[in-house]
Order: sequence, then C-alpha cells, then structure tokens
Amino acid sequence: MTYAAEPYAQFVDDLLTALTGGAIRDEFRFLPEEAPFQLSVSAPVLPKTVRVFGLAGGTYKRFRLGDDFDVKQQGSRAEIAWKESGPGKTAVSPELGSTFFVNYEYQGSSPSLTDRNTGSVTRLLAESFAREYATVSKQLEGVYQAGFLDTAKGRDLEQLASLVGIKRRQRLSATGSVVFSRTTPATGDIVIQAGTKLSTAVAPAAVFETTEDRTLQRGALSVEVPVTAVQPGEGGLVDADAITIMNRPILGIDTVGNALPTRFGGSDETDDLLRARARRALEAAGKATTGGLLGALTALPGLREKDIRIVEDYLAHPGVVKLYIAAPVNSDDFNAQALDLIDATRPVGIRILPNFTAPRPPGASTASTGTVAEESGSATIGAGSPLKVDIHVQVTPTSLSLSTEQRAKLTKQAEDVVTAFLADAGVGEVLVYNRLVSQLMALEGALDVDVSMLPHGSTESGRKNLVPENPAAKPMKGEVIVRVGGALVTLDVAIGVTVTNAALGPADQESTKAVALEETVTKLDAFVATLSGTLSREALLGAIDNTDTYNVTDLHYQVDYMDAGVRIHQQDVRLALTGLERVWIRKVGLITGAAG
Repeated sequence: MTYAAEPYAQFVDDLLTALTGGAIRDEFRFLPEEAPFQLSVSAPVLPKTVRVFGLAGGTYKRFRLGDDFDVKQQGSRAEIAWKESGPGKTAVSPELGSTFFVNYEYQGSSPSLTDRNTGSVTRLLAESFAREYATVSKQLEGVYQAGFLDTAKGRDLEQLASLVGIKRRQRLSATGSVVFSRTTPATGDIVIQAGTKLSTAVAPAAVFETTEDRTLQRGALSVEVPVTAVQPGEGGLVDADAITIMNRPILGIDTVGNALPTRFGGSDETDDLLRARARRALEAAGKATTGGLLGALTALPGLREKDIRIVEDYLAHPGVVKLYIAAPVNSDDFNAQALDLIDATRPVGIRILPNFTAPRPPGASTASTGTVAEESGSATIGAGSPLKVDIHVQVTPTSLSLSTEQRAKLTKQAEDVVTAFLADAGVGEVLVYNRLVSQLMALEGALDVDVSMLPHGSTESGRKNLVPENPAAKPMKGEVIVRVGGALVTLDVAIGVTVTNAALGPADQESTKAVALEETVTKLDAFVATLSGTLSREALLGAIDNTDTYNVTDLHYQVDYMDAGVRIHQQDVRLALTGLERVWIRKVGLITGAAG
C-alpha cells in the first residue's frame, strides 16, 4: 500500500461538488481486469465536468480530460476510458493497482444549494472543512513515511534504527579529518563517498567513517574529508598520522592520513548518516545466514566483502560451510576475532570450516575451529596463497611529442590503474579483461592500449578474462610492466635521382627531380607506417619504385630520437624496432653532387 496526502484543493472540490448536487469519489482500482470503469450514476453525465484524480509518480495528480482519458457514454452509464501511456507517450495514467476517484455532474440533479462563487456561504464552509481534512491527510502521510527507513526523519528514524541496535551518534564520538592523496595530479575527478571506512594500523584498531561526499578534483593531489569514529568514547581519540588504512581501496587514491589528532566535538549524527548505518546493520542483522556471516566479518577493520568467499555444497557436504578469507593482516588476534564472530553468527548444527586457525581458550566452542584443509585434505588457500597475476601493458599515447616527464607520468598512472585493479579483486573473483582495458583507456593521453593478463609464469594468450582455477584464491599483483609506446623516431633522408630522359633541358630535369622528391616522400611515409622488424637502407630503397622518367640510384638517412633528444650521427644505422616507436619521415632531399 502506498499513501500520499491529498491536496487541499481536492478536498474543496469534493465538498463543493457534494453540496451542490454533483457525484463525488466514484472509486476504482486501476487494474486491467477491473475495466470497464463505469460511473455509478445511471443518468447522463456532463462529460466536461468529469474530474479524475489519483496517484501517479508517488503523488496525487488530477488527470486531464482528452489527454489522459476520455468519457464514453455506454447505454445509461458513462465510463472512463484511459489512453495508452508509457515511453514516448504523452498520456499519464494512475499507478498500477492504485485507487483513483471520479467527480462529475449529471443531468437531472436538483440540489438545494447552488452558489459556488467565491465568498458564498457554501464555498466558505467547504473551504473551512477542506483545510482540516488536508491537515489530517498530511499528518497521516507523515505517519506513513515514519514507518520506512528511506523516509523517516528525526526521532522516528531513531526509533526505527533502534530496532537493529543502532543509536544516533552524539557529540561524544571523536571527530577529525583525513587527507586522501596521490603522487601525481589526478587525471579526472575522484569521488570519496560518505560512509567510507578507515582504520588505524595499530591494534586495537579504531574505525572511522567519512561523513560527507568529497571530490578530489582533476589535476589535484589531495582532498581533505571529515571523519567520525564508529564507536563513541575515548577509543576514537587517536594521534596524528594514525589513520592510515582504507578498508576498501579507492581507484586513484594512493595514501590516506590524518594530519591532526582526532577530538571530541562536531555535531550529532545527521539523518542521512544514521539511515546509512541502519541500512548496513539491517543487511547483517539476520544471523544463521550467509549474509549475516558476511555482515559480521566485514565489521573487522580492513576486511571487505570481496575478501570473503562462502562455499556450500548441500549434497556433497550437508551441514558444512567452507569459509575462505583473504585477511588484510595475518595474526592470532585477528583470526581469533574472526572465529568469535563466526561462532556468534553461525546456525546451530552447522559447521563452519575457515581457511585459518587461531589459539582458542580452554572450553571454547570447537564447532567451527576446523579448517578447510582438514575437511578436504588439500592445502588451505587464503591470504598466504594468492593467485599471482602478471600484467603487461603497452600504451599508445595521443601525442607524438611526449616529454620525458610526460612519458613517466603516463607510465605511473597506468601502473596505478593496474595496481588498484588487482587490489580491488576479491577471493575467487574473475578478472575481467575488458574492465581493465576500459580503465586504462580512460587515462588522459592514452590513445590505445594493448594488455596481456596471465597467471604468473603462464604462456597462454593474455587477452581474455582470467578465471582462478581455485575459487578460494585471491588475485594478487605479480609482474606488472607498463611501456608507453609512440616514441618518435625521425628520419632525414637524402636520395640520389637520375633523370632517364637525357634530352630534357635543365629546367625540365629540375622539375622531374622535384616530382621524384614528392613521390618519394609519399612512398616512404606509407612504408614506415607499417614497418616492423629492422629499419635499414636496403629496406627504404626497396620501398621506392623507379619510373619512366627517373631512377632513385642512392639513399642515405640519419636518425633522431625526438623524445629522448638523441641524434645518431652515424649514417644509415640499422635499427631493430620494438614496436613502440613511431617512425616519421621528417624531410627528403637530394644528395649533393648526385648525377642527374
């Protein structure tokens, strides 16, 4: 059921129509099986007086005669015929399953009151009662909204949140600010969302949440974001540079830290923040489910949902759940906390087999202290046995004239993308090849990319999705090599041209040589555009065809590496091209003294 307050004007219309002899609130359910929507009065209806109103888009709306519906007289009764609505249509119809109402005038009515004019006693009474009706209707809408997490506010929201054990954080929660930063200017806007969790590195970890959405602007190196402690009290008071862990990596962010100590202060938690915390608590509130187990474990500092994999096989292993965790830290304290949460959340009679162990005090529950290895006989797979992934990237830049600094910057940005892509991967997650390619292509200055993504040491094709053979393995960074292509190599070419028609005069011979130079440039440009392997004098000569009017009898060249600022003085040096270079014929001239 959806409830929305009816507007004041609608109550005025209802009362005036009822007092002056009209029919009001013929009620219908907007369902196809309820059609036809016949009006209750059997007398002829005045079509232009028909007013239809109901819910559309979550609010009350008066629908338009002729645009949204038509009135058809069928025998002694009229009916409402709705026009087709939907994408590309201008007609609007009520929400499916909602109630709509019809007010109208009809022939043959003989009301005692007829004066509807402004200032009349009839209208004054109708408007006075309508005001009270509208007030009550609005109050009922508030009562309706107070029952839902998305719409409740203030004290109503606090009462809803208390159902899952969440209380509004008061000023006793420590507050402060952290700085999200990167080593190079951002190539695009990076959004830091409210609710992002951060932790201290020293146990016992203090957990903080960002309280506002902030954006690290394009070209900037850092952005400051306010935070508040998850738990109230002195545990949230930490020193400067203590908050250094992002519980979930953010693409493009390298480090996080608090320049100043946290302190008590600030203001009470806002409705939006309380609503977000209550929603997360609801997701983890149901125990004895895999969702409840996930919600409990992700409360541990630095542990993401992606770092947890739960495997159930109802036929092969009834009553047994295998749990794989790629923990951010490997310590007895962390493992003991995780085991305590598992014992508190697991269903009665279900055995949880995690891929780690921890010392247990005497008399502690042992129902979930076995390991995956004990059950399956295989080695445990977790944070200690990752799937190493080698990624090789070749970036083709948009510019042919990158400086050394620009080339290094583009290389670092590509490496950051690859590192963040692997860091964000969860246990058993499929690495999507095209997702990495799209992230690299989004880099400013990248025209094209060629990516190879393979398990460490593999020789297969690397242009496909990488599916871990072991679903409990977490992809980790192996060998990452980024090369920026497009290094500009320029050639200054000199050719010797012989004019084959000796009868030509000096002016015609010079004209023929000019044509030879122009055609040679075109042929060499086409040749070097697809050149691979070795650049040599013989290869360039082979690309030039002689014609009926001239022969190219000689060729020499010199090489410049423009990006590195290196000129090779040796003439006709043979170059083994790696595929990262772009060869450009800068100029072609005649060899001085060549025979004509």
